[in-house]
Amino acid sequence: MQIGEFAKLCNTKVSILRYYDKEGVLIPDFIDPFSGYRYYSKKQVKLFLKISALKKAGFSLTEIKQILKFSQNSQDILHLLENKKQDLKKAIQNLEEAKKMLLGGSTMTNVIFQQIENNIQAQSAITDTEPLDKAYETMEHEIFLQGYQRISSYSVCQNSSLHSVDLECKVIKLSDELIEPHENINLPFEDDQTVIGKWKVLGEYAVKEDFWKNQLANKKHFGNLVKEIFFLPKGESYWCYGWTKGKLLIDTGTCSYANEYTTELYNGKRYMFVDLKSYSYFHGGIPTVLVLEQLDNTAYSSDEIARKDDLAMPFVSDKEVLGKWKSCNFVRTKEEFEESVRNHSPLNPSSFFFRSIEFFENGHCTSVYGDETISGDHMQVWTKGYVLRKYNHTACRYEIKTIDTIDYLIMEWKSGDYRWGGFDTDYYVFVRA
Repeated sequence: MQIGEFAKLCNTKVSILRYYDKEGVLIPDFIDPFSGYRYYSKKQVKLFLKISALKKAGFSLTEIKQILKFSQNSQDILHLLENKKQDLKKAIQNLEEAKKMLLGGSTMTNVIFQQIENNIQAQSAITDTEPLDKAYETMEHEIFLQGYQRISSYSVCQNSSLHSVDLECKVIKLSDELIEPHENINLPFEDDQTVIGKWKVLGEYAVKEDFWKNQLANKKHFGNLVKEIFFLPKGESYWCYGWTKGKLLIDTGTCSYANEYTTELYNGKRYMFVDLKSYSYFHGGIPTVLVLEQLDNTAYSSDEIARKDDLAMPFVSDKEVLGKWKSCNFVRTKEEFEESVRNHSPLNPSSFFFRSIEFFENGHCTSVYGDETISGDHMQVWTKGYVLRKYNHTACRYEIKTIDTIDYLIMEWKSGDYRWGGFDTDYYVFVRA
């Protein structure tokens, strides 16, 4: 039967059937090679009803394709259905927490903060059937929402109720004011051969005991998911890091600070514990604990560990890009830029580090960074679609978009975050000067 007849039989729309065909979920039984008409068989009605039921249950088309692939294996199907059931339970739980937050409530209303001698203690009663890991996460979230920092590990104490226990920890109140430290990090270098090499970031913890108990690692906060830190010979600096014996030195450009570290050997592995001055410290709290595991003891150089792009591209002309462009925006993604244009977000070009770029014939180009001008083919050149920055081995892709009759040059910005931090590229946006 033709697609229209099949749609009527299934009580659906022709557009949905075409979409299912495009996604490879429900392919027509036959497509006429001359007319392009789609034909379906009566047997496919049952398949459509299965797809429809799975869609109503919250499965995506990708998941449905996987389920249909295992249609002859009931054990695999049951496993997939059970996973979806758990996902939906989690979604419902998250929905309830969101509802409480939106209505001004608390995700954990029974957390009590009380002064005991010289300390503030946070306490919450939890049922003895509630998983401790979940209780820790929930209480941690509540402590953060109430503007406190946890400064001790959690302890579990039996209370007067037969079916509940008390979860307790010490906290301090944080300030709303942000203080960015500017410490002297130009310290005399003192060697420590044991720390040279590559270190894996395991997580940022409230206290050291959390690491040994394998609890509550904040793996998302530190350095926006930086994965590795290198200790280079003779304290050589790279990106925002440097070091001297007992101290990890950090300079982000907006603040600088020295973070004391110690190392320990455990089960044949060397761990580093850094008293990290991060979010809580910047709000009047105390350092958290950044935990690293040593992966090797190799004497790397900053040039050796930097990401390097392939710059071996032949010159291809692009008449559209010729001329001078001045910066007008800096964004994380191209979509963020287009959103700012639609919303007429105000721009502040004077604060941009990358001021302008000018494209000349035959691949020559000149860039202005702050008060510095980069020019000369030994430093950088361009070819259609790319600015090839030889001085730091990066190929920055560009494209021109016209929005409301204005030409915008959107170009990748591959800074130290990209070269040493492993992050995705940001983007500078320019308009014709």
